[in-house]
Amino acid sequence: MPPKRRRTVRRVSRKKIETPGPKPARAASGLAPEMQAVNTYLTVANVKASIEFLESTFGFTRGVVLPGPDGQPRYAEMRHGDSVVMLIPKGDATSATSGAAALYTYVGDVDKALTKARAAGAGVSEAEDRPWGDRTATVTDPDGYRWVLATFKKLVPFS
Repeated sequence: MPPKRRRTVRRVSRKKIETPGPKPARAASGLAPEMQAVNTYLTVANVKASIEFLESTFGFTRGVVLPGPDGQPRYAEMRHGDSVVMLIPKGDATSATSGAAALYTYVGDVDKALTKARAAGAGVSEAEDRPWGDRTATVTDPDGYRWVLATFKKLVPFS
């Protein structure tokens, strides 16, 4: 008869698992209410048609939708879970990137982040306060991707 195998019992450490501390205040993070740190910022031919497509095809829901002077949506935040896709019309000269797609990225201080990007050799625009309440600047990274750096300042209606 073969010898019996001994059962090995492993003891599991009961170390206390550290959890992250409280999240920093939104004001210190530069985040606008209901937004993520990085958001997709797309230019589209027709904002209304894109809204309808995202809703019916992928189950997105509408967040903020702002009309232009002609009554058609000129800006929309489409939500899917915690994610946000921002839509603007192609060629919109009042947008943060003049109608080019980008990653809209909230930072604690646009001006400080812009200084770092410039020192790293990135292409940068000047920071400016936008009509929607964010202070923004556009950075083009070494691969040619556009990043809109933004710091939320105040809620204001789009005019």
